[in-house]
Amino acid sequence: MDVILSKLFASVGDELHVLDCMAYLMILMAACTFITLLFENVPYGRYATSRYGFPVNVKFAWFVQELPAFLVPLCLVLGTSASKTTHLPNRLLLAIYFCHYTQRSLIYPFLIRGGKSTPFASFALAFVFCVYNGYMQVRYLSHYADYPADWVTSPYFITGSLLWLVGWLVNIHSDHILRNLRKSGETGYRIPQGEMPAIVTCRFWPIKTSARDMTCKVVFLSMCLELTSLGR
Repeated sequence: MDVILSKLFASVGDELHVLDCMAYLMILMAACTFITLLFENVPYGRYATSRYGFPVNVKFAWFVQELPAFLVPLCLVLGTSASKTTHLPNRLLLAIYFCHYTQRSLIYPFLIRGGKSTPFASFALAFVFCVYNGYMQVRYLSHYADYPADWVTSPYFITGSLLWLVGWLVNIHSDHILRNLRKSGETGYRIPQGEMPAIVTCRFWPIKTSARDMTCKVVFLSMCLELTSLGR
């Protein structure tokens, strides 16, 4: 893996620059996606349509599209020098990342009950995103991120980690609720009632905000709290 990366990047500085650009590009893509979805329904689930390509079995699609988010990071950690993995803060953030994507790629797809097929375009874009996201986050954490050893005992890290944990657990609980909305033999579309749906239609929106891309969110929250304390 180191040999392949050395052919792609002339120096450490080049790769770090690419990682920075990838992070900024992800922010731009998020903004573009937000604006687009104000006018267009995402082609997934109840809004799946043949306009976005032939249908792919939902279990197969989930497993294959999410798998790069697990395998690419695994190759980066085990197949490269990954010098920063000897540091405790980096190990904990990597553990958080792998905890999330082990569940999403190796467990969740096989728990899906029924569900509409996924249009190929949505499946392909999700696959590309998982490759992109897995490389960006784990390459940085395993090779470049530098945190003080005592950072894991700071209120910033603890607060961010608790935020992720709550989001991750609620995400799994919500999956369980959604899987059990239909009674045996039912095929119609069902909407969850009570709890969070009384506040927001898609319970996954606030949950995913805290649970998905969690390593970035832990770091981001820590930075915000640090800047706030410096400004006082």
